[in-house]
Amino acid sequence: MKHCSRRQLLKTTLFSTALFAVPSPLLAATRPALKIPPLFEVRRGKPIFLNMQNTQAPLLPGKRTEVWGFNGSYLGPTIKIKKDDFAKLNWKNNLPQFVAMNIQGLQASGELIGGVGKNLQKGETWAPIIPINQAPATCWYHACTLANSAYQTYRGLVGLWLIEDKESTKLGLPQKYGVDDIPLILQDMQLNSDGAQLFQQNQGTFLGERLLVNGQEAPYFNVPRGLVRLRILNASLSRTYELRFEDERAFTLIAQDLGFLPQGKTLNVLKVAPSERVELLVDLNDGDNVSLIVGKKRDFIDNIRYFFGSEGELIDNTVLELRPDSLAGAFAQKEQTWQFATDAPSLLSAKVQQERAFHVDVTNATINRNRFDPRRLDVSAKLGSVERWTLTASAAVGFALRGVKFIVESINGKALEESEISWKDSVLINGTVTILVKFDNTSSNNYPFTFGASDLMLADKGCMGLMLVQ
Repeated sequence: MKHCSRRQLLKTTLFSTALFAVPSPLLAATRPALKIPPLFEVRRGKPIFLNMQNTQAPLLPGKRTEVWGFNGSYLGPTIKIKKDDFAKLNWKNNLPQFVAMNIQGLQASGELIGGVGKNLQKGETWAPIIPINQAPATCWYHACTLANSAYQTYRGLVGLWLIEDKESTKLGLPQKYGVDDIPLILQDMQLNSDGAQLFQQNQGTFLGERLLVNGQEAPYFNVPRGLVRLRILNASLSRTYELRFEDERAFTLIAQDLGFLPQGKTLNVLKVAPSERVELLVDLNDGDNVSLIVGKKRDFIDNIRYFFGSEGELIDNTVLELRPDSLAGAFAQKEQTWQFATDAPSLLSAKVQQERAFHVDVTNATINRNRFDPRRLDVSAKLGSVERWTLTASAAVGFALRGVKFIVESINGKALEESEISWKDSVLINGTVTILVKFDNTSSNNYPFTFGASDLMLADKGCMGLMLVQ
């Protein structure tokens, strides 16, 4: 039985009294409005400036604290670019320590992505020009500095990177950014009473007690009545989220990481590991307010228990309350059977050149009993080849590859249906997962790709490996 100190008892008593005194509608009314990261739409030849710097943000209401971000804002702008265009990037580091950046999911060479091989010192700039040749995807950029990626990402070096093509804009999907196409960046944090971020680098994993969405806790968003698209990024360091709607309504999974599924999949619950991205459609034609939550719906007693301090749990498990307009629009979209063109399932019939097995030891932060060594090459693959990787772990953990893409072939011995297969770069290992990896981009000794735990706490301890593609 957990020991209850006098201070904890007083905290719980005060919280209980306050909750009993406040009507539920008033509690919902105190939610902050969701902030939408600014959108930067790339036109041919238009440079993308991403200036890493100190800034301030109210992570707790009324408390402005120092954080990191881009271009003066906590978190980075959402970059939207079309296939066959060029990304003229301009990174600049105005932070007090060197930083390496990764664009997770971007299909380009190691020399252009940079990654662990490209440290930007304080005041340094870097301007690669990256051709965009991949299908529509929700990628994201974040710090990947060796032994320091968790801290730097946690401070705010995170942003979304969206890729579109002409066909994807004609599918009839919600696509008004910040209106019915809503980006949600999920981070769990530990904050002190002043709203400052608390972090200990020597922890095994990191589970914060507060869930921030685009930098705010339990926000609401006013949306058009009809079909709404949620683009969700798990940017947390260690936590995997089990997402559902509070009223258990169904939603449609249409895309994961690097592209659309062949067919939308109707679900009531979905797990999202660190680095994974998902796109969901939810039908709000009924006009009722509804909340997306983590885990199970909580009652009053649960709220007291989690506020009191339940190990590893969130104080508030609300991701976002959606508030539809009271009147249905004349052209309100309705849910339908969604079909998408993707070549991902065709990889099932590809010739497999090599098979590998990787076991992640979560306790010791190793892969196949090895910790990261920059002098050791862990994978050497041929450009254009396909490999089968069998992934296991001592405990459930996220796993990510950079610069390459894969499909999930089977989970715990059960093959996925073709309608469930999409291009991915991150996956949850909970048992045994087999993936088919496609190597379409080159890397070098100076600019290698990496693979390993997408739990950045584990990655910083060495739970990762180097990958050369030539």
